[in-house]
Amino acid sequence: MKKVIALLMCIFLAGSMAGCQKKTGDSKDAASEDAATEQIAKADEAEGDMDNMIENGDFSIGQGAWNTYTNGGSATLSVTGEEKQLTISITGVGSVEHGVQVYYDGFGLDSGCKYKLSFDISADTERTAEWRIQLNGGDYHAYVSDKIPISSEVTHVEKEFEMTEASDPLPRLCLNLGMVEGCPADLGEHTVFVDNFELYLMDSSNKAEETEDVAVSDINLNQVGYRINDIKKAVLRGDSFDEEFEVVNVASGKTVYTGKITDEQDNDYSGEHVAIADFSDVKEEGTYKLVTKSNKESAEFDIGDSVYKEIFKDSFRMMYLQRCGMELKKEQAGDYAHPKCHSSEAVIYGTDNKKDVSGGWHDAGDYGRYVVSGAKTVADLLLAYEQYPKAFSDDMGIPESGNGVSDVLDEVKYELDWMFKMQDEKSGGVYHKVTCKQFPGEVMPEAETEELVICPVSNTATGDFAAVMAMAARVYKDVDSKYAGKCLKAAENAYKYLMKHRDEGGFHNPSDITTGEYPDENCKDEIFWALAELYKTTGDKMYHNQLKKEEILSAAGGLGWAEVGYYGAFAYLTSKDTDADYKKQVQDRIDYAIKDIVEKSKKDAYAATLGDTYPWGSNMSFANNAMLLLMSDSISENAEYNEIAKEQLNYLLGKNSNGYCFVTGYGSVSPTHTHHRPSQALDKTMKGMLVGGANSNLEDTFAKALLQGEAPAKCYVDNEQSYSCNEVTVYWNSPLVYVLSSYTK
Repeated sequence: MKKVIALLMCIFLAGSMAGCQKKTGDSKDAASEDAATEQIAKADEAEGDMDNMIENGDFSIGQGAWNTYTNGGSATLSVTGEEKQLTISITGVGSVEHGVQVYYDGFGLDSGCKYKLSFDISADTERTAEWRIQLNGGDYHAYVSDKIPISSEVTHVEKEFEMTEASDPLPRLCLNLGMVEGCPADLGEHTVFVDNFELYLMDSSNKAEETEDVAVSDINLNQVGYRINDIKKAVLRGDSFDEEFEVVNVASGKTVYTGKITDEQDNDYSGEHVAIADFSDVKEEGTYKLVTKSNKESAEFDIGDSVYKEIFKDSFRMMYLQRCGMELKKEQAGDYAHPKCHSSEAVIYGTDNKKDVSGGWHDAGDYGRYVVSGAKTVADLLLAYEQYPKAFSDDMGIPESGNGVSDVLDEVKYELDWMFKMQDEKSGGVYHKVTCKQFPGEVMPEAETEELVICPVSNTATGDFAAVMAMAARVYKDVDSKYAGKCLKAAENAYKYLMKHRDEGGFHNPSDITTGEYPDENCKDEIFWALAELYKTTGDKMYHNQLKKEEILSAAGGLGWAEVGYYGAFAYLTSKDTDADYKKQVQDRIDYAIKDIVEKSKKDAYAATLGDTYPWGSNMSFANNAMLLLMSDSISENAEYNEIAKEQLNYLLGKNSNGYCFVTGYGSVSPTHTHHRPSQALDKTMKGMLVGGANSNLEDTFAKALLQGEAPAKCYVDNEQSYSCNEVTVYWNSPLVYVLSSYTK
């Protein structure tokens, strides 16, 4: 506005001087008036371009959107003084430049545009600081940065730069105030002051054209395919629809089926107007696509009873590719081969003691290993093997293939062997996790070389351990009786610890550890699960009596890492000798959950079962719901349950409002920018991973910036910065493997 006022003053003065020269001010020259108007218009346009892109850069309304990130350091923020400056009170700088980082999100940079950044900074000691505007994910590289010496004298920083990389809708402006190069080695507690942050767009004349979003179809279906006798339905979306659709054989180009488009409706969960195309009558093997007269086409898909063979194998092999503590060789791991990683002894938190806890699976997009999530993964795979053993072969492409044992048992054993190491030999309690203190950068696993830390024993880890070891004792009995005995003994010792310590609080990260927490205050469901599995495996009435005695039936819900009660419920319902009344109570718990799943499926055109709330890891929820339906179907055959379960698989493989097959490397459109360290480090997305999916809670800054206002089912973005939408985990893949195994047998 200041520039507009200045221009108006210049115009006024110019007009006054002209009037004096002419000795008259009765009229104005028309050309001069037009020129003045043009100048004001240009000034208004410039003013629009010159809006400060940093909101509250002068801290006049407090701290606002400014936050801290620490990696070994510690600091607090406050706004102080009459001039309202941001005060960073640093109590520890850590050992890396970003040991203390102050950051601001909420602006974008367009490729080809020129910007100017400025701010003021000072400190009550002499040190070096680094400012950066950086990629907020991936390798976090800087688009522009500088290191500056600071002291008690205010330093005014000003930098003009051009965005030479691809446009970034959500970069991060940050100050690194850790151990920056140039800082004194004995840098103690001190305070840094910053103020007057301004970021202006100076020149947009060379702005690059925006790249188009990934093209997704308005005819959404399972992009992998359908078995011959499956019910086959697609969801069409649009303002209006043709009367008919055609199914075209891709190889011949001929129409093999013509059907009516029906059930036109509004779908609140996706915010779309939709209709249904049923092509269940198409049963000949081949590759097809759906086409309408208005030239809408679906993704190509296959029909055949072996359509899930490859995706099943790759989804399972993801566990192998997540193995820790061993060399992954090129012949099995391909591009994701790497040397032995994380093999050094880990320190037990709060002590000087060290312990070998090598092995197991990298849990997710990072390289931590967690007992509670690992236990869910093991449970899903063992249940899949118990129910659908013919789906699993001995040639699924892991190092143990061909040894005469089903590969799923070899893969699970690799995790179980690690879990044994996580049990305290004296008490029977189980350590919650082993990670470094902070998350690594986007590197391959062998490049994470920080000290490994074993976090304290937790009841939830101990209960989950007891349950899956009891399962393993049952499953491995006929394969390796000695190993089964070892599993049972470990389960019994863990159970004894759990019962002694059941009233203790849940696990929380120690203050200097920022890796995944997996917190859970309630261990009643873990007790229920452990008792049910121990009873099913041993038949010991002691466990049965304790199960009925415990007031824990209300905890019999969930197939996740936090709520595990349905595992216990299924174990009890499939045990040989049960109490009729108690069994009915357990069955009622499952029936109640199933009723809700069925009702939600019927209300959604996509047959999705989450209603209007899509949580973090919604794709796991879909897979879990399918699992629960199939588990129930195995107890009492129910065609409706089986069909709704299949619809959840259809959703995951493309029949969703985002138009994505959520398993990487499959379908016409699948995620290519996963939050997964090896994929990021190699710039090549690993095949066969189920991403988290739509998250209506918008739990990362990238999702908040891009998805605000979207319908719940549409809250998904394929970007590595969106860890709440696009991360992967072994325990999201495991229920997918279970579901696929039921259709691959």
